[in-house]
Amino acid sequence: MEPALAAARAASARRDWRAAREAYRTVGEALPTEDLAALATACWWLGEVDDYAGTSAELHRRLLADGQVVPAALVAFELGYTETVRGRREVGAGWTARARRLFEQVPEAPERGFLRVVDAEAAIAAGDPDAAARLAGEALALGEDHGVPTLVALGRLVDGVAAVHLGRVEQGLRSVDEAMLPVQAGEVDPEWVGLIYCTTIGLCHDLFDPPRAERWTTLTERWAEGHAPAVLFSGICRVHRVELRVMHGQWSVAEEEALRSVEDLTPLDVEVAAEAHYNLGELHRLRGELDAAETAYRRAHELGRDPLPGLALVSLGRGRAQVAASVLDAALATQTTPLARAPLLAARAEVALARTGPREAAPFLQELESVARAHASPGWAAEARRWRGAVLLGEGRAAEAVRELREASRRWQAMDAPYRVCCVRLDLARAYETLGDHDTARREREHASEVLRRLGAPTPGRPAADLAGLTPREVEVVATVAQGRSNREASRALHISESTVARHLANVYLKTGVTSRTAAVAWAREHGLV
Repeated sequence: MEPALAAARAASARRDWRAAREAYRTVGEALPTEDLAALATACWWLGEVDDYAGTSAELHRRLLADGQVVPAALVAFELGYTETVRGRREVGAGWTARARRLFEQVPEAPERGFLRVVDAEAAIAAGDPDAAARLAGEALALGEDHGVPTLVALGRLVDGVAAVHLGRVEQGLRSVDEAMLPVQAGEVDPEWVGLIYCTTIGLCHDLFDPPRAERWTTLTERWAEGHAPAVLFSGICRVHRVELRVMHGQWSVAEEEALRSVEDLTPLDVEVAAEAHYNLGELHRLRGELDAAETAYRRAHELGRDPLPGLALVSLGRGRAQVAASVLDAALATQTTPLARAPLLAARAEVALARTGPREAAPFLQELESVARAHASPGWAAEARRWRGAVLLGEGRAAEAVRELREASRRWQAMDAPYRVCCVRLDLARAYETLGDHDTARREREHASEVLRRLGAPTPGRPAADLAGLTPREVEVVATVAQGRSNREASRALHISESTVARHLANVYLKTGVTSRTAAVAWAREHGLV
């Protein structure tokens, strides 16, 4: 055996991927098939996806020429999966179709179960958890019948995810926990362990369960450290960590890590890179940097990530509540998955309260409360309490509002979410003022203002720019009039009376110091409202 080949095999055995790759390349093109597979594996762990794809394609050709149909089909499947997640969907679809065709030639092969797993994931993404549960069950049965621990773990995991989306949360989480047994026993192929961990974290985020997401992110980070460099999985962990850092108020570090993730992951996994852009949008929006937020959300959209509700909340921050409401209503009309509807519902309730008040917000809040209960979601339960308190406050029921808001504050504090706590405390200050408890109101307001100052965030609930203290509805009216509409046309567009439009415009004149409609339009253009 040549010394270079022996060195390459030794490096591969100890998972020193850089040394293995260099040694294999020294050998040249005359690598035995098993070593070609090892080189492909090294390139994959190093995040060198182009080299992985080229090596895997050659490996597939050799296996097929040797009559090894099942191994060739499995390589085609893995190559199809990799090409798909990095955004080359047509190429990925081609390799996956070849894998399906080859597996049809050997219907007894348990490896067919991997296709069932991928199809189950696609069914969940399409909002069909019943189909996902059926497919995951088939994969699990194939794994158990043929003694394939990796397939058992994947089948049980996806079955658990499907159960959660069907509202059987306790059963689903038990299935996810059980899927980890073969992982922890070291029986699952390492290339699939990272995917199992990352899918579990993703489920925690879908459930808006920050404590559980924190635990699984930490476990996955430790696993990735033990399989360094694990470029893809380390990057995915970083994006999940960014979302947690945003919640915990660690905004500077979150921004650095999000920018790094965008750079590292765009060539590897466009879906995760899109999530990194969305998280950047959230950071900018919370800081009041609305132009930067919109740019980040739109980039996320270009990479395939729905930019809502973030982009709609940018419109609200600019005083365009009608635009925000229309966009969210359109999204809710087509989105049927409860956990995917939850963030849209929370944003729609916020927009409704800014536009017309508690009556419009009520149906969105009621559905959000139902989703939180059905899925045992700590985050959505806390957020629902916040908006329930805001609705009660808008209805003049301040004492009841205080109870809801204090509970929301307690829950968010337990999850270490300082920005969200500040939002609740500002509402609490309003409620205490209504009740005549001015000292408590002042303390709540001062505490929230100090934390917001440290975070670098404007006061929530109003446009981030200096808009002269206009209410969201006043901003919306002046923005509509600035589009060249008469008071009558504006009243129709905003579903309010003509006299209400005139009253809001009078308030705008007073607050901005202008004395004419033309000057108000100029002011609106100067402040980016049109």
